[in-house]
Amino acid sequence: MGVLDVNTATAASAASKELAASSLLQDASDDPAGKLPYAPFTAVRKFSILAIVISIAIASPLALDMYYPSILTIGDDLGTSQSGVMWTVTAYFMTMAVAPMVWSNLADFVGRKPVYVSAMAIFACGSIGCALSKSLPVLVIARIVQAIGSSVGQGSGAGIVADIYPREQRGTALGFYYMGLLLGPNVGPLIGGAISQHAGWRWVFWANAVMGGVLLIVTVVALPETHRRIVAEKHSIQPVNIPPKLGLRDNNPLQDIATVRYPVVAMAMFNSAILFSTNVSNATLQPQVYESVYSMSQGAAGTCMLASGVGLVLGSLSGGRVTDLLLRRRRKMLAAEAASAGEQVTPLTVPAEARMGAMWAGGVVFLCGFAAWGWLVGYKVHLVAIIAVQFAIGFGLIFTFQSVGTYLIDVFPDRPARIFGAQNFWRCLCGSSMVQVLPTMLSNIGWGWTYMVMFFLALLALLSNQAIVSRGEWLRQRYGPHTNSQ
Repeated sequence: MGVLDVNTATAASAASKELAASSLLQDASDDPAGKLPYAPFTAVRKFSILAIVISIAIASPLALDMYYPSILTIGDDLGTSQSGVMWTVTAYFMTMAVAPMVWSNLADFVGRKPVYVSAMAIFACGSIGCALSKSLPVLVIARIVQAIGSSVGQGSGAGIVADIYPREQRGTALGFYYMGLLLGPNVGPLIGGAISQHAGWRWVFWANAVMGGVLLIVTVVALPETHRRIVAEKHSIQPVNIPPKLGLRDNNPLQDIATVRYPVVAMAMFNSAILFSTNVSNATLQPQVYESVYSMSQGAAGTCMLASGVGLVLGSLSGGRVTDLLLRRRRKMLAAEAASAGEQVTPLTVPAEARMGAMWAGGVVFLCGFAAWGWLVGYKVHLVAIIAVQFAIGFGLIFTFQSVGTYLIDVFPDRPARIFGAQNFWRCLCGSSMVQVLPTMLSNIGWGWTYMVMFFLALLALLSNQAIVSRGEWLRQRYGPHTNSQ
């Protein structure tokens, strides 16, 4: 969207201040005169902001998964067992579950940019601490610091996307954002394995430190403040959808976690938690399959894992566009119905559930992939089939997964970063639990039935999604949250 003519700035400012007094936010399309921009950024500027957000979103899962190939080496070097080293993984995972909620609430209070700058500095320092660690306790503490910094992208990034993209473009943008979140588990082991093999495990963390330093510089230099209230206070050209200013006590992460008391939110959180957990479990098991079952080298195994990464990229490109298309199509249908009555249809008229109708397209691909892969591995089917199925799993996963996040922002337009922080909490809690039981499942029931267990969990998640599609609007009207989508 281009910059508005300066002559409209005064009118935009007055109208925006009126909207700031209301907690029921409006969409730019509800401004018939076209005087109010959704955000004071050009299309090119918004794309550059999105690129920075995606890069930082990749940092957290990448720092986690680059580490996996080095676990045995680290244990030998620090004189501890593999189970001892796994405490560094658990500490990182649990920190990643809690820290994004704190960052998201701070971002709503002080703004997005200060939070991002602080987080990237902490991430770089934590990575340096990991690289210099001489004992397991020091490494655990450094990993916690590293996770605190890297986790900012797990929630606050969605807030930035919602800041700059209106509702009917948001699905596409969030598809790219989710690609960053889910790509890490698929490319991290490849990168980390190559670094560890050629330079040693400490250089995995030095690489993280360099990544954190570069992202810190980029954030300071190129990332503008996007929070809608702060933009309205500092820019002469003011956007619509200005949220009310909240006190520090109003920014309570426990309130965000408690949103699961709403039926539609509970179902959406369950859906995203299960799908995320199956993705993490799948990414965790892939190296073992390629190296143990197919006798491949660490580097070759990492290359094979790129198949699901390519699927994630293509799924993000198509899935977000489809959800936006469904939203626009539903609006046109409602507009045609309302035209005879002389009524006007705005984005607020279109229910948030409209964008979730295509989830089964990706869900079926994802489910079929999961049902097949474990059995194919168990029977040692040709590697080409294994790689093709992993591509399908990656494509179907993100096609389905990103719709839920976009839906939650539509339902909570006044706190997008915070609701993503809460979503991340449930994702990580479920994901860490599932990873812990994987070895027991494999030893007791084998590859085929392990993946069938995850298949049935994913099926339950998709059924809960169908309940949102068919009854979500009624459930929101009866049980809440009682808010309009923006």
